[in-house]
Amino acid sequence: MLMFDSAQSFVIKIWLEPGGSPVGRLPWRGQITHLPSRESRAVRRLDDITVVIAGALERSGADPGWHWRWGRHWRTWTGRPLP
Repeated sequence: MLMFDSAQSFVIKIWLEPGGSPVGRLPWRGQITHLPSRESRAVRRLDDITVVIAGALERSGADPGWHWRWGRHWRTWTGRPLP
């Protein structure tokens, strides 16, 4: 039997912003909401979605793995996501 006591749910909303770039690509924006806490964050990059979800999982006691922890330090040191 599956246990859902520790399940984490998120709603991710993504939309295109009006006014494209010179190369014809529209910028996008998004918002991710952690349903149990109702905490919402704006996102502008796909990496931001991962950061929000992994952070919520880590706060709930889950181990996001060494790659996430190393990437978090990399972002702190450089201000950029992992290459």
